[in-house]
Amino acid sequence: MRRRLLSFALLLMIPLCMPAQGNIPLLRMPVIDLLQYQVQKGKRSVAPYLFSQYGLRQIQTELVVKAADTRRLWGWHVAPDTDFAPARQPLYRLFAKKDNSSLAVIDDRTGALQIVFWDKAYYRIFTQELTAHGYQLQHVQPARNVLRFQREGVSLTVDITIWSDLYVVELRNR
Repeated sequence: MRRRLLSFALLLMIPLCMPAQGNIPLLRMPVIDLLQYQVQKGKRSVAPYLFSQYGLRQIQTELVVKAADTRRLWGWHVAPDTDFAPARQPLYRLFAKKDNSSLAVIDDRTGALQIVFWDKAYYRIFTQELTAHGYQLQHVQPARNVLRFQREGVSLTVDITIWSDLYVVELRNR
C-alpha cells in the first residue's frame, strides 16, 4: 500500500516539475490577429501595442537600431545572442531562446512583420492556421529554405524561412 501511495505521489509531481525544466507551454498568438494587424499597418490605422496583450515585452533597441528606425522589438522568453554581429547578420539573429516557448517579434511600423521562434510546434501552428484561413503554399519559392503562402485576392504575402536553428515568419504587404 505504501509503495502505491508513493508511486501515485510521484506521478502527481511530474506536472509540477515541468516548468522548472523549461517545458513552458507555447505562446498562443492567433495568425488571424497577425494578418489583420499587418493589413491595418498598410492602411496606417494600427494599434501601437498589439503584442503586449499576448504577454510579449517591448525590448529597448537603442544599441541595435538607430533612433530614426521604425522597427520595434518584442520578446517572450528571449535573451540577447552574444554572438550577434549587426554588420553581418540580419536583425532576427539578435535573439537567443531561453526555452521551448521563446518567441520574438520584429515589427517594422512601415513594412514587414517578422516572428522569430525556435520550436517546430510554432511552425506547425502557423502553417495550419494559414491554411485554415485560405492561404496556400506556392510552388515558386524565393529561396530553397523559404516557403511562401498566398491567398487569392489578398495583398498579403507570408514567407516562412527555415534555418537549422530557427524559423522566421514574415508578413508583408505586396
